[in-house]
Amino acid sequence: MVGLLIAARPVATRAQDNPPVAWAWSGAVTSNSARVVARVATGITQARLVITPERAGATSRTQPATGYARPDAHSVIAFPIANLEQATRYRYRVETPDSPGLEGRFRTYGNGPFSFRLAFASCASTASNHVVFDAIREKAPDLFVHMGDFHYLNIGRNDPDAFRRAYDRVLDSRRQSALYRATPIAYVYDDHDFGSDNADGTARSRSAATGVYRERVPHYPLVEGNDGTIQQAFSIGRVRLIITDTRAARSPVDAPIDRRTMLGAAQLAWFEGELIKARDAPLVVWINTVPWITSSNERTIEGWAPYARERTRIADHIDGLGLTSRIVMLSGDGHMAAIDDGSHSAYMSSRQDNTRGFVVAHGAPMDRWPRTKGGPYSHGVSRRNHQFGLLDVKDSGSALDVTVSARNARGDVIPGLELVLRCEKSVCAVTR
Repeated sequence: MVGLLIAARPVATRAQDNPPVAWAWSGAVTSNSARVVARVATGITQARLVITPERAGATSRTQPATGYARPDAHSVIAFPIANLEQATRYRYRVETPDSPGLEGRFRTYGNGPFSFRLAFASCASTASNHVVFDAIREKAPDLFVHMGDFHYLNIGRNDPDAFRRAYDRVLDSRRQSALYRATPIAYVYDDHDFGSDNADGTARSRSAATGVYRERVPHYPLVEGNDGTIQQAFSIGRVRLIITDTRAARSPVDAPIDRRTMLGAAQLAWFEGELIKARDAPLVVWINTVPWITSSNERTIEGWAPYARERTRIADHIDGLGLTSRIVMLSGDGHMAAIDDGSHSAYMSSRQDNTRGFVVAHGAPMDRWPRTKGGPYSHGVSRRNHQFGLLDVKDSGSALDVTVSARNARGDVIPGLELVLRCEKSVCAVTR
């Protein structure tokens, strides 16, 4: 794949640099639609989106089709884009009447067999400008899955403006801005960008975190009225991706075991329903922000260990649908890169010593101190800073060849942390 390099604004102070369009990013990409969200400077009253297919002689169009859109009370404008061509690269520009604004790019997905690359990672100090973001961008993923800790401000109060300022700080980072305009995002928060450390559904910040997420993130459709959680599901070609929210409905770790939940009753029912809908997919990617592989009796508040009953229920449901071998879980929170081939991820109630679970991959931290969580992992752990993951899918129509790898700040494969799956006839098998 050829990298798409986008020039980014130079770093400058607010006094020196107050551009009419402060930031823009894209997401919610499908085969025929996408969404761009942008923030304009205070005092700017209108902006529009110009979108153009990346081919010779292509005609541009604007959103809105005529005139300009007005920002909301917090200077944000969302541009939903429909009637796009499938499997097509587009460039977009958010502009004001007096400024060319900011440019970005995305590629729509194909219907049916479609090969793609996604990057996945989590955990970066607030507004980090590390070169690891350039490394991710230069791998030219079709999607960047951000699995939380977008910032580390630990906002523990119901203060929407504090969350808005947090988004502004991160999106004003030169290298992060360039990445998020070159690559559409699918982002879900974890604890530090949802509330305080190890935050759960009782956090005072809950309403502000979920509300500002809806306002500023170019997310896929949410399940409205579902207890405020931000779970999402979408497809890239024949692959189904499911994002779960492990914070907004989570009960405290010291809640009674029979009422302790990670996802909450409404989201759990939704998730089980999405798995049923996905049972014929050749591959399902579950984006789960916290460590899955943890012992049931370990004295820890990390990951799924305190929620072992719910973990077993989910594992039994996946197993009953015949999906176990066809799931790849992408996880964050742990400040490490790690891959397990299913040797240690089986938590179904019928498991035996040789029962295999699904593939689990951690890609972190982008820019934060290293720390190992959970495990063991069959392919080992890289406990270093400035890491991310890649998932490459090559779909021939009859089979999928899937490569999961962990990468360092140069974009190179971390020794030992690469796994290859072949998916055909409703089964995925590890081949390397």
